[in-house]
Amino acid sequence: MTGESSGRKTKIVATVGPASWDVTILKQLILSGVDVFRVNAAHNSIEARWRIVESIREAIAATGHHVGILQDLAGVKPRTGPLPDGDSIRLRRDASVTLIAGSDQLTPEVITIDEEEVVHRLRPGQRVLMADGLLELVVQEADGTSAKCHVVRGGYLRGRQGVTVPGAPVDQRVLSEDECRDIRFAAEADIEYLGMSFVTKAADVDMVRSELQRYGGRCKIIAKIERAEALESIDAVAQAADALMVARGDLGVQLPPEDVPLAQKRIIQVGHKFGRPVITATQMLESMIYQPVPTRAETSDVANAVLDGTDAVMLSAETATGDYPLEAVAMMDRIVSAIERSLPPHREPDTEEPTTIASTIARAAFDITQRSSLVNVIGVLTRSGFSAREVARERPEVPIIAMTNDAFIANQLALVWGVKSIVVDYASGTEELMAQMSSELIKAGEARPGDHALIVGSLVYHNEPGHTDALHLRRISD
Repeated sequence: MTGESSGRKTKIVATVGPASWDVTILKQLILSGVDVFRVNAAHNSIEARWRIVESIREAIAATGHHVGILQDLAGVKPRTGPLPDGDSIRLRRDASVTLIAGSDQLTPEVITIDEEEVVHRLRPGQRVLMADGLLELVVQEADGTSAKCHVVRGGYLRGRQGVTVPGAPVDQRVLSEDECRDIRFAAEADIEYLGMSFVTKAADVDMVRSELQRYGGRCKIIAKIERAEALESIDAVAQAADALMVARGDLGVQLPPEDVPLAQKRIIQVGHKFGRPVITATQMLESMIYQPVPTRAETSDVANAVLDGTDAVMLSAETATGDYPLEAVAMMDRIVSAIERSLPPHREPDTEEPTTIASTIARAAFDITQRSSLVNVIGVLTRSGFSAREVARERPEVPIIAMTNDAFIANQLALVWGVKSIVVDYASGTEELMAQMSSELIKAGEARPGDHALIVGSLVYHNEPGHTDALHLRRISD
Protein backbone atom coordinates (compact mmCIF):
# COMPACT_ATOMS: atom_id res chain seq x y z
CA MET A 1 0.00 0.00 0.00
CA THR A 2 1.00 3.65 -0.13
CA GLY A 3 0.19 6.93 1.55
CA GLU A 4 -1.72 8.08 -1.54
CA SER A 5 -5.36 9.03 -1.24
CA SER A 6 -8.12 8.46 -3.80
CA GLY A 7 -5.72 7.56 -6.60
CA ARG A 8 -3.72 10.78 -6.21
CA LYS A 9 -0.50 10.71 -8.24
CA THR A 10 1.29 13.86 -7.07
CA LYS A 11 2.91 13.04 -3.74
CA ILE A 12 2.80 14.95 -0.43
CA VAL A 13 5.89 15.66 1.69
CA ALA A 14 5.28 16.82 5.27
CA THR A 15 7.88 18.26 7.64
CA VAL A 16 7.96 16.75 11.12
CA GLY A 17 8.26 18.98 14.19
CA PRO A 18 6.77 19.55 17.65
CA ALA A 19 3.26 19.72 16.19
CA SER A 20 3.53 16.31 14.53
CA TRP A 21 6.20 13.98 15.90
CA ASP A 22 3.85 12.13 18.26
CA VAL A 23 3.25 8.61 16.91
CA THR A 24 -0.54 9.04 17.02
CA ILE A 25 -0.35 12.22 14.95
CA LEU A 26 2.14 10.64 12.54
CA LYS A 27 -0.25 7.76 11.90
CA GLN A 28 -3.08 10.19 11.25
CA LEU A 29 -0.89 12.17 8.86
CA ILE A 30 -0.10 9.02 6.88
CA LEU A 31 -3.76 8.11 6.68
CA SER A 32 -4.53 11.69 5.60
CA GLY A 33 -2.15 11.36 2.66
CA VAL A 34 1.51 11.90 3.61
CA ASP A 35 3.90 9.99 1.33
CA VAL A 36 7.25 11.26 2.65
CA PHE A 37 8.19 12.74 6.03
CA ARG A 38 10.89 15.44 6.10
CA VAL A 39 13.16 15.83 9.12
CA ASN A 40 15.19 19.06 9.17
CA ALA A 41 18.63 18.47 10.72
CA ALA A 42 18.95 22.19 11.51
CA HIS A 43 16.38 21.93 14.30
CA ASN A 44 17.30 18.83 16.31
CA SER A 45 20.21 16.91 17.78
CA ILE A 46 21.30 13.46 16.60
CA GLU A 47 19.81 11.94 19.75
CA ALA A 48 16.46 13.64 19.19
CA ARG A 49 16.53 12.67 15.52
CA TRP A 50 16.90 8.98 16.34
CA ARG A 51 13.73 9.24 18.43
CA ILE A 52 11.90 11.08 15.63
CA VAL A 53 12.87 8.49 13.02
CA GLU A 54 11.89 5.64 15.33
CA SER A 55 8.47 7.27 15.87
CA ILE A 56 7.99 7.72 12.13
CA ARG A 57 8.82 4.08 11.46
CA GLU A 58 6.52 2.94 14.23
CA ALA A 59 3.70 4.91 12.61
CA ILE A 60 4.54 3.54 9.16
CA ALA A 61 4.49 -0.03 10.46
CA ALA A 62 1.15 0.55 12.18
CA THR A 63 -0.50 1.79 8.97
CA GLY A 64 1.08 -0.73 6.59
CA HIS A 65 1.81 2.05 4.08
CA HIS A 66 5.06 2.64 2.24
CA VAL A 67 6.35 6.05 3.32
CA GLY A 68 9.80 7.56 2.80
CA ILE A 69 11.91 9.71 5.11
CA LEU A 70 13.85 12.75 3.89
CA GLN A 71 16.54 14.29 6.07
CA ASP A 72 17.55 17.84 5.14
CA LEU A 73 21.15 18.77 5.81
CA ALA A 74 21.34 22.04 7.70
CA GLY A 75 23.84 23.57 5.31
CA VAL A 76 25.97 26.60 6.01
CA LYS A 77 23.70 29.58 6.55
CA PRO A 78 24.64 32.82 8.35
CA ARG A 79 22.20 33.69 11.11
CA THR A 80 21.51 36.63 13.37
CA GLY A 81 22.22 36.51 17.08
CA PRO A 82 19.71 35.22 19.64
CA LEU A 83 16.67 36.52 21.44
CA PRO A 84 14.63 34.81 24.16
CA ASP A 85 12.03 32.44 22.71
CA GLY A 86 9.02 34.35 21.42
CA ASP A 87 10.74 37.73 21.64
CA SER A 88 11.46 39.98 18.67
CA ILE A 89 12.87 43.42 17.95
CA ARG A 90 11.32 45.94 15.60
CA LEU A 91 13.40 47.43 12.80
CA ARG A 92 11.66 50.61 11.72
CA ARG A 93 11.77 51.75 8.12
CA ASP A 94 14.45 54.43 7.47
CA ALA A 95 16.15 53.67 10.79
CA SER A 96 19.90 53.04 11.05
CA VAL A 97 21.25 49.76 12.37
CA THR A 98 24.78 48.41 12.75
CA LEU A 99 25.81 44.88 11.81
CA ILE A 100 28.70 43.24 13.65
CA ALA A 101 30.08 39.71 13.89
CA GLY A 102 29.20 37.72 17.00
CA SER A 103 26.39 36.01 18.84
CA ASP A 104 25.32 38.63 21.36
CA GLN A 105 21.62 39.26 21.89
CA LEU A 106 19.97 41.45 19.25
CA THR A 107 18.94 45.06 19.85
CA PRO A 108 17.14 47.48 17.50
CA GLU A 109 20.44 49.34 17.10
CA VAL A 110 22.94 46.47 16.77
CA ILE A 111 22.42 43.14 15.01
CA THR A 112 25.00 40.40 15.39
CA ILE A 113 25.73 37.84 12.66
CA ASP A 114 27.31 34.52 13.60
CA GLU A 115 29.69 34.36 10.62
CA GLU A 116 32.50 36.92 10.79
CA GLU A 117 33.33 36.57 7.08
CA VAL A 118 29.86 37.85 6.09
CA VAL A 119 30.40 41.12 7.94
CA HIS A 120 34.00 41.36 6.72
CA ARG A 121 32.89 41.24 3.06
CA LEU A 122 30.07 43.78 3.25
CA ARG A 123 30.46 46.80 0.96
CA PRO A 124 28.44 50.03 0.60
CA GLY A 125 25.40 49.58 -1.65
CA GLN A 126 24.91 45.89 -0.91
CA ARG A 127 21.51 44.59 0.17
CA VAL A 128 21.26 42.47 3.33
CA LEU A 129 18.11 40.38 3.65
CA MET A 130 16.88 38.71 6.83
CA ALA A 131 14.05 36.36 7.79
CA ASP A 132 13.56 34.88 4.31
CA GLY A 133 13.81 38.31 2.73
CA LEU A 134 11.03 39.92 4.74
CA LEU A 135 13.44 42.55 6.11
CA GLU A 136 15.85 44.48 3.87
CA LEU A 137 18.81 46.62 4.81
CA VAL A 138 21.21 48.52 2.53
CA VAL A 139 24.84 48.99 3.56
CA GLN A 140 25.89 52.64 3.79
CA GLU A 141 29.32 52.36 5.43
CA ALA A 142 31.55 49.32 6.05
CA ASP A 143 35.04 48.95 7.51
CA GLY A 144 35.46 45.17 7.63
CA THR A 145 34.46 44.82 11.28
CA SER A 146 31.05 46.50 11.21
CA ALA A 147 28.58 47.89 8.71
CA LYS A 148 26.17 50.78 9.16
CA CYS A 149 22.92 50.05 7.31
CA HIS A 150 19.72 51.83 6.33
CA VAL A 151 16.46 49.91 6.92
CA VAL A 152 14.62 49.83 3.57
CA ARG A 153 11.98 47.28 4.53
CA GLY A 154 11.30 47.02 8.22
CA GLY A 155 9.43 44.65 10.45
CA TYR A 156 9.90 42.35 13.40
CA LEU A 157 13.06 40.24 13.69
CA ARG A 158 13.27 37.15 15.88
CA GLY A 159 16.48 35.51 17.05
CA ARG A 160 18.55 33.15 14.88
CA GLN A 161 17.07 34.30 11.56
CA GLY A 162 18.81 33.60 8.26
CA VAL A 163 20.93 36.32 6.63
CA THR A 164 21.47 36.61 2.88
CA VAL A 165 23.55 39.05 0.83
CA PRO A 166 22.26 38.69 -2.76
CA GLY A 167 24.99 38.71 -5.38
CA ALA A 168 27.80 38.18 -2.87
CA PRO A 169 30.60 35.86 -4.09
CA VAL A 170 30.15 32.20 -3.13
CA ASP A 171 33.04 30.36 -1.53
CA GLN A 172 33.97 26.85 -2.61
CA ARG A 173 31.32 24.61 -1.05
CA VAL A 174 32.71 22.37 1.67
CA LEU A 175 30.96 20.10 4.12
CA SER A 176 30.88 21.31 7.69
CA GLU A 177 31.55 18.99 10.60
CA ASP A 178 27.84 19.04 11.42
CA GLU A 179 26.90 18.11 7.85
CA CYS A 180 29.32 15.16 7.85
CA ARG A 181 27.81 14.01 11.13
CA ASP A 182 24.30 14.29 9.69
CA ILE A 183 25.28 12.38 6.54
CA ARG A 184 26.62 9.58 8.72
CA PHE A 185 23.36 9.57 10.65
CA ALA A 186 21.38 9.24 7.42
CA ALA A 187 23.47 6.24 6.41
CA GLU A 188 23.26 4.53 9.79
CA ALA A 189 19.51 5.17 10.11
CA ASP A 190 18.97 3.93 6.51
CA ILE A 191 17.10 7.10 5.54
CA GLU A 192 15.61 7.03 2.03
CA TYR A 193 16.44 10.61 0.95
CA LEU A 194 19.05 13.20 1.85
CA GLY A 195 18.41 16.87 0.96
CA MET A 196 21.47 19.04 0.26
CA SER A 197 21.14 22.76 0.87
CA PHE A 198 22.88 25.59 -1.00
CA VAL A 199 24.01 23.56 -4.00
CA THR A 200 25.92 25.70 -6.49
CA LYS A 201 27.21 23.10 -8.97
CA ALA A 202 27.24 19.37 -9.73
CA ALA A 203 30.49 18.85 -7.81
CA ASP A 204 28.68 19.79 -4.59
CA VAL A 205 26.34 16.84 -5.03
CA ASP A 206 29.26 14.55 -5.86
CA MET A 207 30.92 15.64 -2.61
CA VAL A 208 27.88 14.59 -0.55
CA ARG A 209 27.58 11.29 -2.46
CA SER A 210 31.24 10.50 -1.74
CA GLU A 211 30.76 11.18 1.97
CA LEU A 212 27.57 9.10 2.02
CA GLN A 213 29.34 6.17 0.37
CA ARG A 214 31.98 6.22 3.12
CA TYR A 215 29.28 4.97 5.48
CA GLY A 216 27.44 2.68 3.07
CA GLY A 217 24.35 4.90 2.86
CA ARG A 218 21.62 4.08 0.34
CA CYS A 219 20.00 7.54 0.36
CA LYS A 220 18.98 9.21 -2.85
CA ILE A 221 20.33 12.77 -2.90
CA ILE A 222 17.96 15.68 -3.43
CA ALA A 223 19.61 18.87 -4.69
CA LYS A 224 17.78 21.84 -3.20
CA ILE A 225 17.79 24.64 -5.78
CA GLU A 226 18.16 27.74 -3.62
CA ARG A 227 20.84 29.78 -5.34
CA ALA A 228 21.12 31.50 -8.72
CA GLU A 229 24.35 29.58 -9.37
CA ALA A 230 22.49 26.25 -9.13
CA LEU A 231 19.85 27.54 -11.52
CA GLU A 232 22.52 28.56 -14.01
CA SER A 233 23.97 25.03 -14.02
CA ILE A 234 20.67 23.23 -13.48
CA ASP A 235 21.21 20.55 -16.16
CA ALA A 236 24.52 19.44 -14.66
CA VAL A 237 23.12 19.57 -11.11
CA ALA A 238 20.11 17.47 -12.14
CA GLN A 239 22.33 14.84 -13.75
CA ALA A 240 24.48 14.62 -10.60
CA ALA A 241 21.53 14.41 -8.21
CA ASP A 242 18.76 11.83 -7.82
CA ALA A 243 15.99 14.40 -7.30
CA LEU A 244 15.47 18.17 -7.16
CA MET A 245 13.68 20.54 -4.82
CA VAL A 246 12.32 23.93 -5.82
CA ALA A 247 13.29 25.54 -2.50
CA ARG A 248 11.34 28.74 -3.02
CA GLY A 249 12.20 30.32 0.34
CA ASP A 250 15.89 30.94 -0.23
CA LEU A 251 15.46 30.98 -4.02
CA GLY A 252 13.00 33.83 -3.58
CA VAL A 253 15.60 35.72 -1.57
CA GLN A 254 18.32 35.21 -4.17
CA LEU A 255 16.08 36.09 -7.13
CA PRO A 256 13.57 38.90 -7.67
CA PRO A 257 10.12 37.58 -6.64
CA GLU A 258 8.78 37.85 -10.19
CA ASP A 259 11.48 35.45 -11.42
CA VAL A 260 10.60 32.60 -9.03
CA PRO A 261 7.52 31.22 -10.91
CA LEU A 262 9.51 30.81 -14.13
CA ALA A 263 12.41 29.30 -12.19
CA GLN A 264 9.97 26.77 -10.72
CA LYS A 265 8.74 25.78 -14.16
CA ARG A 266 12.27 25.47 -15.49
CA ILE A 267 13.43 23.24 -12.62
CA ILE A 268 10.43 20.95 -13.08
CA GLN A 269 11.06 20.74 -16.82
CA VAL A 270 14.71 19.82 -16.25
CA GLY A 271 13.66 17.19 -13.73
CA HIS A 272 11.42 15.59 -16.35
CA LYS A 273 14.18 15.79 -18.95
CA PHE A 274 16.57 13.74 -16.81
CA GLY A 275 14.02 11.58 -15.04
CA ARG A 276 14.53 13.20 -11.63
CA PRO A 277 11.58 13.61 -9.24
CA VAL A 278 10.93 17.25 -8.29
CA ILE A 279 9.52 18.56 -5.00
CA THR A 280 7.93 22.03 -4.97
CA ALA A 281 8.37 23.55 -1.51
CA THR A 282 7.93 26.57 0.79
CA GLN A 283 4.85 28.56 1.78
CA MET A 284 2.42 26.37 -0.13
CA LEU A 285 -0.28 26.60 2.58
CA GLU A 286 1.52 29.07 4.85
CA SER A 287 -1.61 30.61 6.35
CA MET A 288 -2.63 27.17 7.68
CA ILE A 289 0.07 27.49 10.31
CA TYR A 290 -2.46 29.60 12.21
CA GLN A 291 -5.84 28.99 10.57
CA PRO A 292 -7.76 25.86 9.48
CA VAL A 293 -8.24 26.87 5.82
CA PRO A 294 -5.81 28.31 3.24
CA THR A 295 -6.11 31.48 1.25
CA ARG A 296 -7.42 31.26 -2.32
CA ALA A 297 -3.99 32.33 -3.55
CA GLU A 298 -2.33 29.41 -1.72
CA THR A 299 -4.88 27.01 -3.17
CA SER A 300 -4.00 28.27 -6.64
CA ASP A 301 -0.30 27.96 -5.88
CA VAL A 302 -0.62 24.27 -5.06
CA ALA A 303 -2.80 23.73 -8.12
CA ASN A 304 -0.30 25.46 -10.40
CA ALA A 305 2.56 23.30 -9.11
CA VAL A 306 0.51 20.24 -10.07
CA LEU A 307 -0.22 21.77 -13.47
CA ASP A 308 3.51 22.46 -13.89
CA GLY A 309 4.08 18.72 -13.49
CA THR A 310 5.77 18.56 -10.09
CA ASP A 311 6.20 15.08 -8.59
CA ALA A 312 5.51 16.26 -5.05
CA VAL A 313 4.35 19.25 -3.04
CA MET A 314 5.76 19.98 0.40
CA LEU A 315 4.48 21.34 3.70
CA SER A 316 7.00 22.92 6.08
CA ALA A 317 5.93 24.87 9.17
CA GLU A 318 2.31 23.93 8.39
CA THR A 319 2.93 20.42 9.76
CA ALA A 320 6.09 21.02 11.83
CA THR A 321 4.93 23.78 14.16
CA GLY A 322 1.48 24.81 12.94
CA ASP A 323 -1.82 24.58 14.76
CA TYR A 324 -3.51 22.49 12.06
CA PRO A 325 -1.10 19.82 10.72
CA LEU A 326 -3.80 17.25 9.90
CA GLU A 327 -6.02 19.82 8.23
CA ALA A 328 -3.08 21.06 6.13
CA VAL A 329 -2.35 17.58 4.77
CA ALA A 330 -6.03 16.88 4.14
CA MET A 331 -6.37 20.20 2.31
CA MET A 332 -3.27 19.51 0.21
CA ASP A 333 -4.75 16.13 -0.72
CA ARG A 334 -8.08 17.74 -1.65
CA ILE A 335 -6.52 20.38 -3.89
CA VAL A 336 -4.17 18.00 -5.69
CA SER A 337 -6.85 15.35 -6.18
CA ALA A 338 -9.33 17.87 -7.58
CA ILE A 339 -6.82 19.15 -10.15
CA GLU A 340 -5.80 15.64 -11.20
CA ARG A 341 -9.41 14.57 -11.64
CA SER A 342 -10.19 17.58 -13.79
CA LEU A 343 -7.14 17.59 -16.07
CA PRO A 344 -4.95 14.93 -17.67
CA PRO A 345 -1.39 14.48 -16.35
CA HIS A 346 1.05 17.21 -17.35
CA ARG A 347 3.50 15.89 -19.91
CA GLU A 348 6.17 17.73 -21.84
CA PRO A 349 6.17 17.02 -25.61
CA ASP A 350 8.68 14.38 -26.71
CA THR A 351 11.55 16.54 -27.91
CA GLU A 352 14.32 14.05 -27.15
CA GLU A 353 14.70 10.42 -28.08
CA PRO A 354 15.12 7.88 -25.27
CA THR A 355 18.79 7.20 -24.60
CA THR A 356 18.70 3.86 -22.75
CA ILE A 357 16.90 0.54 -23.14
CA ALA A 358 14.92 1.29 -19.98
CA SER A 359 13.77 4.70 -21.22
CA THR A 360 12.92 3.24 -24.64
CA ILE A 361 10.76 0.56 -23.01
CA ALA A 362 9.10 3.14 -20.74
CA ARG A 363 8.29 5.34 -23.75
CA ALA A 364 6.88 2.33 -25.60
CA ALA A 365 4.69 1.46 -22.60
CA PHE A 366 3.33 5.01 -22.55
CA ASP A 367 2.65 4.97 -26.29
CA ILE A 368 0.70 1.72 -25.98
CA THR A 369 -1.47 3.12 -23.18
CA GLN A 370 -2.16 6.21 -25.30
CA ARG A 371 -3.13 4.24 -28.38
CA SER A 372 -5.16 1.47 -26.77
CA SER A 373 -7.90 1.45 -24.17
CA LEU A 374 -7.13 -2.20 -23.59
CA VAL A 375 -4.42 -1.57 -20.99
CA ASN A 376 -5.68 -1.00 -17.43
CA VAL A 377 -2.43 -0.85 -15.48
CA ILE A 378 1.37 -0.84 -15.84
CA GLY A 379 3.15 -3.30 -13.55
CA VAL A 380 6.86 -2.73 -13.01
CA LEU A 381 9.28 -5.36 -11.73
CA THR A 382 12.07 -3.42 -10.03
CA ARG A 383 14.88 -4.13 -7.58
CA SER A 384 16.38 -0.61 -7.58
CA GLY A 385 13.33 1.54 -8.44
CA PHE A 386 14.93 2.74 -11.68
CA SER A 387 12.42 1.14 -14.05
CA ALA A 388 9.50 2.57 -12.05
CA ARG A 389 10.99 6.07 -12.19
CA GLU A 390 11.46 5.77 -15.96
CA VAL A 391 7.82 4.75 -16.44
CA ALA A 392 6.61 7.56 -14.14
CA ARG A 393 8.67 10.05 -16.14
CA GLU A 394 6.35 9.42 -19.11
CA ARG A 395 3.25 10.35 -17.06
CA PRO A 396 0.87 7.58 -18.20
CA GLU A 397 -2.79 7.96 -17.29
CA VAL A 398 -3.14 4.34 -16.10
CA PRO A 399 -1.89 3.34 -12.62
CA ILE A 400 1.79 2.42 -12.15
CA ILE A 401 2.33 -0.45 -9.70
CA ALA A 402 5.91 -1.31 -8.75
CA MET A 403 6.54 -4.82 -7.47
CA THR A 404 9.82 -4.99 -5.57
CA ASN A 405 11.46 -7.36 -3.12
CA ASP A 406 12.92 -4.52 -1.00
CA ALA A 407 10.80 -2.42 1.38
CA PHE A 408 13.47 0.31 1.31
CA ILE A 409 12.96 0.72 -2.45
CA ALA A 410 9.18 0.81 -1.96
CA ASN A 411 9.64 3.64 0.56
CA GLN A 412 11.91 5.54 -1.86
CA LEU A 413 9.32 5.19 -4.61
CA ALA A 414 6.77 6.88 -2.33
CA LEU A 415 8.20 10.19 -3.61
CA VAL A 416 7.82 9.33 -7.30
CA TRP A 417 4.80 10.60 -9.20
CA GLY A 418 2.05 8.05 -9.69
CA VAL A 419 3.91 5.01 -8.31
CA LYS A 420 2.35 2.64 -5.80
CA SER A 421 4.44 -0.22 -4.47
CA ILE A 422 3.98 -3.87 -3.54
CA VAL A 423 6.71 -5.71 -1.62
CA VAL A 424 7.05 -9.48 -2.15
CA ASP A 425 9.67 -12.21 -2.26
CA TYR A 426 10.23 -12.69 -5.98
CA ALA A 427 9.27 -15.96 -7.60
CA SER A 428 12.18 -17.79 -9.20
CA GLY A 429 11.20 -18.09 -12.89
CA THR A 430 9.94 -15.80 -15.63
CA GLU A 431 6.46 -17.29 -15.94
CA GLU A 432 6.20 -17.51 -12.18
CA LEU A 433 7.04 -13.78 -11.94
CA MET A 434 4.32 -12.93 -14.44
CA ALA A 435 1.77 -14.99 -12.55
CA GLN A 436 2.92 -13.42 -9.29
CA MET A 437 2.45 -9.92 -10.72
CA SER A 438 -1.08 -10.82 -11.87
CA SER A 439 -1.95 -12.21 -8.47
CA GLU A 440 -0.53 -9.22 -6.58
CA LEU A 441 -2.32 -6.69 -8.80
CA ILE A 442 -5.63 -8.39 -8.03
CA LYS A 443 -4.82 -8.69 -4.32
CA ALA A 444 -3.98 -4.96 -4.16
CA GLY A 445 -7.24 -4.05 -5.90
CA GLU A 446 -5.40 -2.59 -8.89
CA ALA A 447 -6.74 -5.09 -11.44
CA ARG A 448 -9.51 -7.62 -11.95
CA PRO A 449 -9.47 -10.93 -13.81
CA GLY A 450 -9.80 -10.15 -17.51
CA ASP A 451 -7.97 -6.81 -17.32
CA HIS A 452 -4.80 -6.29 -19.31
CA ALA A 453 -1.51 -5.20 -17.77
CA LEU A 454 1.69 -3.98 -19.38
CA ILE A 455 4.55 -5.48 -17.41
CA VAL A 456 7.91 -3.71 -17.53
CA GLY A 457 11.12 -5.06 -16.05
CA SER A 458 13.91 -7.54 -16.35
CA LEU A 459 12.91 -11.04 -17.28
CA VAL A 460 16.28 -12.45 -18.35
CA TYR A 461 18.26 -10.97 -15.45
CA HIS A 462 15.48 -10.54 -12.94
CA ASN A 463 17.79 -11.45 -10.06
CA GLU A 464 20.00 -8.41 -10.78
CA PRO A 465 19.06 -4.71 -10.59
CA GLY A 466 19.57 -2.38 -13.54
CA HIS A 467 18.68 -4.71 -16.42
CA THR A 468 15.31 -3.51 -17.75
CA ASP A 469 14.86 -5.52 -20.93
CA ALA A 470 11.22 -6.44 -21.41
CA LEU A 471 7.74 -5.10 -22.12
CA HIS A 472 5.03 -7.74 -21.81
CA LEU A 473 1.28 -7.39 -22.42
CA ARG A 474 -0.63 -9.86 -20.29
CA ARG A 475 -4.23 -10.66 -19.64
CA ILE A 476 -4.77 -10.85 -15.89
CA SER A 477 -6.12 -14.19 -14.75
CA ASP A 478 -7.24 -15.50 -11.35
